[in-house]
Amino acid sequence: MTKPKLDIEHLITVKFTNLIDDEDHFLQAAHLQNETITQLKLAHPILEYCLVEHFNFIACDFNKFEASNTIFKNCDFSNCQLDQASLYHVSFQNCKLVGTVLDHSYFNEVSFSGCLMDLAALNKCQIKAAEFIETHLEDASIDDTKIKKISFDHCQLNQLSLMFTKLKGIDVSSCQFKRLEVDYTQLRGLIVNSEQAALLGQLYLGLKLTD
Repeated sequence: MTKPKLDIEHLITVKFTNLIDDEDHFLQAAHLQNETITQLKLAHPILEYCLVEHFNFIACDFNKFEASNTIFKNCDFSNCQLDQASLYHVSFQNCKLVGTVLDHSYFNEVSFSGCLMDLAALNKCQIKAAEFIETHLEDASIDDTKIKKISFDHCQLNQLSLMFTKLKGIDVSSCQFKRLEVDYTQLRGLIVNSEQAALLGQLYLGLKLTD
């Protein structure tokens, strides 16, 4: 996965009000840190070549949110509406996105590392390239989504819903789950370990295992 291209030493430190006050809600080459934004509704905010650290977005609505070559570190987007987002070369590091809505979004070279994304919604998305590393996705949903390239590395996926999403070539063998919510007809080609294969066989094919 290609990392965001950032010249961190030359970023200009600004406040989030710079984005709000800009007529086009656009920020470029900016460093934002240590703020809490509450219940803000903002249409089509755009971040390019930005570093955002220790930010709390509380119940915000950023429809058509757009970010490219941007890093989010230790940020909280829980219960935010980020539907129809466009994310290109974006990295989320140790962020909270619990219950965050990212439906109808586009992901290209997007990384989630050490994130908490339980109950997050990524439905009806287009995922060209995305990776999830040591990330919690319990009770999250990636339903009816078109996936070209996606990886899950040591993630917690219990009760993750992948309904109406083609699973061929997706590798979850390093992950943990007791159940996946899937259309069993789409299981063909999903890469799993032997324990997971036995579990899915019991859940969806009615197989009975003996010692």
